[in-house]
Amino acid sequence: MGAAYVGMTVGRNGIFGRWGDHLGRALEKSSFQRRLHEFDDSAWDRMDDLVIFWADMGEADEFLTLETSHREGVEYLVQRELRFLLGRGKPSLRMISKVRSNRTVQLPLVRAAADQVIAHFRTHFDALQ
Repeated sequence: MGAAYVGMTVGRNGIFGRWGDHLGRALEKSSFQRRLHEFDDSAWDRMDDLVIFWADMGEADEFLTLETSHREGVEYLVQRELRFLLGRGKPSLRMISKVRSNRTVQLPLVRAAADQVIAHFRTHFDALQ
């Protein structure tokens, strides 16, 4: 069984700090572990692979602030497309993350950033086939 995580962070320690938050907390406080447990309560014990993707969305001020709506908009668009791509069954991954749409998903800056991330996913997934 494999798992994939798509997330966002602007924290000082970047993606590794965010993962430290996810993996270092108790089950009831870790959103990653909680979602995985909701999907399958023994999935963590059986997981043989974990692939972490992150993307540099550039230096646009909208992506570098504590306000998260632009990053959440990108994450929503990426996850929406990933659900479609994963529906092909190759690679065999399950999306366990949830994010809501917001007002920023219509902005050209957000759409362009999402398209860039999706292109990276497609390249990676196509190489697996």
